Amino acid sequence: MAAMGVLASTLLVTAPASAAAPGDGLIGEYLFTQTTGNAVPNTATGAGSVAGATVVNGTDAQWTGNSLVFTGGAKNSAANWVELPDGILAGKTSATITTEAKIDESMKTANHFLWNIGNDTNAAYWFATARDTTRTAITTTSGGGEVNARATSALDANRWYSLTSVIDGASGTITYYVDGTRVGQADTALTPASITDQSLNTIGRSPWPDPFYKGEVAAFRVYDRALTADEVDAVSDEDALAHADSIGAAAQALVDGIEPVTIDDSSLVLPASGGSVSWASNTAGIAIAADGVTATAVQPAAGEPALTGTLTATATVRGITASKEIAVTVTPLAAQTDDYGYLMVHFIEDSAGYAEKIYLDVSRGDNPEQWDPLNGGVPILASDLGTTGIRDPYLTYNPETQTYFIIATDLRVFGGDSGSGTCTTWCYWTKNASTKLNIWESKDLVTWGDLRQIDMAADASGNTVAQLGMAWAPEATWVDDYYPDGRGAFVVYWASNVFPADDTEHNTATYNRVLWGATTDFTQGSYSYGGDFVNTGGNAIDTTMIQNDGTTYRITKDNSFGNGIYMESTAAARWWEPGTTWTTLQTTIGAVWAGGNAGGVEGPAVFKSHSDDTWYLYVDVIPSTGYRPMVTNDLDAGWTQLTSAGFEMAPSTKHGGIISLTKAQYDTVRAADATSAVTTDLGIASVAQGVTADAVTAALPATASVNLAYARGVAELPVDWDLSGVDTSVAGDYSVTGTVRSIGANLNDWVGADGSTAWNAAGKQLSSSTAIRVTATVRVAPGEVVVPPVDPGTGQPGTGQPGTAGPGASTPAAPAAAERLAATGFGASGIATLAALLLAAGAAVLIRRRSA
Repeated sequence: MAAMGVLASTLLVTAPASAAAPGDGLIGEYLFTQTTGNAVPNTATGAGSVAGATVVNGTDAQWTGNSLVFTGGAKNSAANWVELPDGILAGKTSATITTEAKIDESMKTANHFLWNIGNDTNAAYWFATARDTTRTAITTTSGGGEVNARATSALDANRWYSLTSVIDGASGTITYYVDGTRVGQADTALTPASITDQSLNTIGRSPWPDPFYKGEVAAFRVYDRALTADEVDAVSDEDALAHADSIGAAAQALVDGIEPVTIDDSSLVLPASGGSVSWASNTAGIAIAADGVTATAVQPAAGEPALTGTLTATATVRGITASKEIAVTVTPLAAQTDDYGYLMVHFIEDSAGYAEKIYLDVSRGDNPEQWDPLNGGVPILASDLGTTGIRDPYLTYNPETQTYFIIATDLRVFGGDSGSGTCTTWCYWTKNASTKLNIWESKDLVTWGDLRQIDMAADASGNTVAQLGMAWAPEATWVDDYYPDGRGAFVVYWASNVFPADDTEHNTATYNRVLWGATTDFTQGSYSYGGDFVNTGGNAIDTTMIQNDGTTYRITKDNSFGNGIYMESTAAARWWEPGTTWTTLQTTIGAVWAGGNAGGVEGPAVFKSHSDDTWYLYVDVIPSTGYRPMVTNDLDAGWTQLTSAGFEMAPSTKHGGIISLTKAQYDTVRAADATSAVTTDLGIASVAQGVTADAVTAALPATASVNLAYARGVAELPVDWDLSGVDTSVAGDYSVTGTVRSIGANLNDWVGADGSTAWNAAGKQLSSSTAIRVTATVRVAPGEVVVPPVDPGTGQPGTGQPGTAGPGASTPAAPAAAERLAATGFGASGIATLAALLLAAGAAVLIRRRSA
């Protein structure tokens, strides 16, 4: 691609077109615009308004004229903070707190409270923090009981934000907004009234021994009601006016970070920076859809020159915009056999949404740094076996049978069995969780078969061979010549606690290690247990591997010795066998994404780019941020942080695996990502009376036109028809339903008896909540009955066609004889009996009913 660079830049500062901040319910408004003093007046004057606030440890030097600078420091220091009136929200069942704030870089990784409603203990409080992915929470049972509404990305330092927390007692929710946009919500029965002791309400001071807040605050408002989303947006826009230059610079930084665009697909979603960036085309042959982010282009034919031109990217931050022309290249079409695109399997951490299921994302074209969730971002597979939870999935391939497998942990963390007594949740799960893996297989990466399980603690006959506490985070590497006779197999590896053979209660002190086994198809009958693969004497989990030029690289998460994610290598051909020597190449990989905390990342996923000698390692920033990228051009040299502004991935995309596709596979997956049918009623299919189900299916439409996700147009997908309600022996019209064979047609949901979704509900039934259904009418025409011939080999009816004799039929004299019988008044029942006799003898008889 030609490196054309950025061609032009324009900053457009515009006043937000929203209404002013609402006054209804405003009981506290603290505008930090003064230049001296420690008393901050409350400018709210309506009913219920409260007293002013006080800057503690304040000096005149901390005032800027439109904000108060918070100096930060240790809890025992003389740093400044603001004390709000006591009982400010006492007895209130709904409330809103908005803050216009700018954080110091140190706040992104340090524990702190931006503000707090509560007291000087850490038992009950409502607060917001800018650490990690900014969040708001309420609790009456200290940190362990916090109900969080969390953003999905971190705040930038030294940029003004509008941060708003809303508790709505009527709906039972806590909601968090950043710059007027909702970024998180959770259900809660707690309200401000639940905080019965509000004797120390603060800005910048935590009831925990956390450091004081460092940064600036320009405005702080308290409402005794829940603002609507539009009202929250209005507050954000009003407060933006005081910082137009700073916010305009933030908008400019967004477009400045956009790299030249390569369009290597007929339709491509362009980087949107979380919805802040929209696009326009300046180049003939490239169109931008109404959504402002989807580009469509006619690619040059293979071998022809690439098309070059420009697009205009416009970033909008709180009503203030910045635009820039960006170079664009449209590449020639790839061949169907070319390596092209990537498919990722993963799960999502979501305590409220039972999101522990299987999700698929596909790369945007051949770009390994930008991803589109398939099936509208909802799951494609669910489990009704074991714990009914699915975590840590991996996608792998058997080249001998050309079969893809998804393998995954059988564990439900949210809403499942969490033990009892003194050993619950992770303590219980590491000792007594499932030792089975969830398995699905597919030939085309679109339609996935029925779920089955394989027990990693058992042998091929199902007999227990090891006392394991769990089987987590499985992955597998195909070995072409695993067996002495040259046959291949998967070496599969996973994390378990291992207990002595006689400790069936699993009470012995032990630790997580990575074990291995072998299988050809992830069935119990082909499985053999191996033993230790990674045993450091401490907790080790989440191994992933990649191979290059005869070297195997093993990447593992250490939870005992401070190594975090670390990488080793070996040149051994049979790298899984005991005695293999491994060399450590790098430790604490990806810790930079967790503020230097080596334990803050896990679940690595590694893969190689198609286009050059670049490898990617995605690390899962826990608990809910999800994957962030590391990159290298030399595996032996280790990994560095990739901070590309063009990296795009849905929030909370966690712990999975990534495979390479061909262009044909990419096109197949994209064409199966349908959102709706173009037409749901596919018309009438006419058949003769008495035909087989196969003949009915042949008469119905084999495909349906569907609308594709991401504005990719229309495709034709196969339809599977349900004919259970059709009786072709009786003339008439029958309504039938067909399921379009899309990615969303896989079994991604289940309910048990009485609609229960509890993990142990009785009568669980898998179904699809996202399948596209179409209908048609089967018209069985009266007047002719086709009696199918009997296949001499099977004794079953053949196909038979209206008005013709099937294979092996008798001579044409048979229909004539039937007509003569009908003409003499033999009777319908007699004719039917005779027909049955003839059928049993292997004859096909076409009987025309006597006319009235």
